[in-house]
Amino acid sequence: MLCRCHMCPTMETSNEAVAACCVFLLARPIRAMSQRSQLFLILALAISHQVNCQDDAAPGQDWDDDSLSPTQLQGLHAKMDANGDGKLSFDEVMAFASGTSKRIATKDIGSILSEIDTSKDGKLSLEEHLNDIHNQAEGGDAEEMKELKHRKTVEGNKFKAADTNGDGLLELDELPSLFYPETHDAVLAVAVRESLRQKDANHDGKLSPKEFWEVDGGESEDVELSEEERDDFGKLDLDGNGFLDETELRLWESGRFHTEEAMKKLFNIADKDNNMHITAEEFSKAREEISASDAQYHLMEWVEHHEL
Repeated sequence: MLCRCHMCPTMETSNEAVAACCVFLLARPIRAMSQRSQLFLILALAISHQVNCQDDAAPGQDWDDDSLSPTQLQGLHAKMDANGDGKLSFDEVMAFASGTSKRIATKDIGSILSEIDTSKDGKLSLEEHLNDIHNQAEGGDAEEMKELKHRKTVEGNKFKAADTNGDGLLELDELPSLFYPETHDAVLAVAVRESLRQKDANHDGKLSPKEFWEVDGGESEDVELSEEERDDFGKLDLDGNGFLDETELRLWESGRFHTEEAMKKLFNIADKDNNMHITAEEFSKAREEISASDAQYHLMEWVEHHEL
């Protein structure tokens, strides 16, 4: 059975897919959840995955050890080291993250297509896409069906943006961006615009901190944001005007903000000589500290994808 939520990177329900799906949820926030809340979600699902896999553990394998092995880290280091100089720069790690994200998005797109391509022509039409969305929402109340109508309009705009050759159909090379907007600038722009619309309670075209974190309007005066929430908002607010516009919100919706923050923590942990680079030796020696950081879940996804 394939997942029909159009979010999971593996589109599977197997135990092996859970860890990668958890990481993907962290990198692709749909709602403005704090990183701490996302981390709790990921930890819960990862623990569930770990427990379910215990029966398959090899003799002597320690499932209580959450850290990646030195061999896995060294293999991952080699793949991230684009210029082959034996050390990782921050730019190399971020470029690797971006490239891997696109490859993961492409990996199981054929499975998605086989589920919703009712004409079986190997392409996705807008009608097929919208019918699939409608089927998922079938049985909703009047308010949900009203929202469905708007969602179909948004999905139509995303479909048009993804249709790079303009033939009205999405082929395998165009399809990933429809379900993974962060992999395509034009599709991401549509997704960001819609996210801003949903959060923008006073319709002024920008987001206050409480709008961004979706504090309920009736409780807005009484609810105080956490220090972490204020800090994250401040990092996103590049011009420091106290609001987020589409350009600033894009950093969050694309997942880049979360990846950058996690990789900054990785460098703080592993770069022991503070030269802004991480050697394979530093990477391996920091494995236990890394396992307790947000970076671990990105690394787990990458190791899984590259079968290290």
